[in-house]
Amino acid sequence: MRAAQELIVGDPWRLGGYRLAGRLGAGARGVVYEGYDRTGRRVAVRVLHGRPGDGAPAEAAAARRVASPCAANVLDADLGGPRPYIVSEYVAGPSLRRAGRILGGEDLIGLAAAVATALTALHGAGVVHRDLTPGDVILGGDGPRVTGFGMAPGRATSLTATGLRTRAPSYTAPEVFTGGAAGPAADVFAWGGIVLYAASGEDPFAAGSLGAVMHRILALDPDLGPLPRPLRPLVSAALAKDPRARPAARDLLAALLPGTAPDPGTAALLRAGSEVAAGVRTACDDPGLGALAESAYAALDPADRERAPAVFLRLVALAPDGQPVARGARVPAGSERILRGFAGLVTHRGDEAILVHQALPYAWPRLGEWIEAGRARLVARGRLARLLPPPRVVVAVALVLVLAAGILAVGCTV
Repeated sequence: MRAAQELIVGDPWRLGGYRLAGRLGAGARGVVYEGYDRTGRRVAVRVLHGRPGDGAPAEAAAARRVASPCAANVLDADLGGPRPYIVSEYVAGPSLRRAGRILGGEDLIGLAAAVATALTALHGAGVVHRDLTPGDVILGGDGPRVTGFGMAPGRATSLTATGLRTRAPSYTAPEVFTGGAAGPAADVFAWGGIVLYAASGEDPFAAGSLGAVMHRILALDPDLGPLPRPLRPLVSAALAKDPRARPAARDLLAALLPGTAPDPGTAALLRAGSEVAAGVRTACDDPGLGALAESAYAALDPADRERAPAVFLRLVALAPDGQPVARGARVPAGSERILRGFAGLVTHRGDEAILVHQALPYAWPRLGEWIEAGRARLVARGRLARLLPPPRVVVAVALVLVLAAGILAVGCTV
């Protein structure tokens, strides 16, 4: 089933060259949407709350240079507009938090290696995640992937700022709570918490209030009992109170891959970490809009497939910039089977119908082909619509003419 929920009032349906098709999640930092670019590629668009930090443009540019199979690569960003956003590749699958899985054995090692691999790649590019939680680790079909980086939030220097910025304070490093900057060591602290969460199903340092969580993070050590012995010393070191005592992400990764060379290069280390991570497989049924539409089209009988282009072209108009947009329109009589076949993608009442998602012309290649083939007709229709007065005006004028004709007829009779 689709992971995205319907857009709600106030959500945009278009940002730059991307059409948004639904909500994937929302938190303190912003809202993540399922989107599609003009080529039909499915992407994740994260719209940020407020303004990003001063270093955001440079860090977003650095994030686009990160190339790791264990990270959802950043594709685009616009941080200067009224709705700053970052676009990354779409990873189908539940987050570690939503999956409800407790991992052990090779799967737990694979998850730990995946997150360490992603952090090694990020830190090597000069990027710090700063807010890594189980919700940012997606259990994809080809292994876990880290998302949500490249946004460079401002430094949290007070309890209030930290409480507002952090979605899950159990993964916030002690130095951040005491006014320090969230650097690479803070990401390592979050790695330790995520591995412990994956093994236990519980947030480390969890408590009933932010103050109680802070106290536990600053003064207490979590129970590492759920971890297998090989992971305990690594997680313990990652959760050290002093950031200087924590290992680098690269060192964690090397320790998780005992079969590697004594001093492997970064590229070899990342490659080995990705191979281990790929062993953590998660089945996921999360079709995109295009897949759903193509399946509905294939289920139509041959006669309805032939009629489908005419029906869908009635539901599309061309905006002034030439891009297709959904519009409500009457459909030909006898289109009921087609509309029923596309339930969830097209909504209709009587002979009036409209596309549910403005993203469908981007997401469904077949519809895009129909639009291109009928572009001249759509352009002509748009010009005609601009020349003709609105339907209400036409009806009003017709009524006036009828009344005038009646009055003249009465006058002539008299």
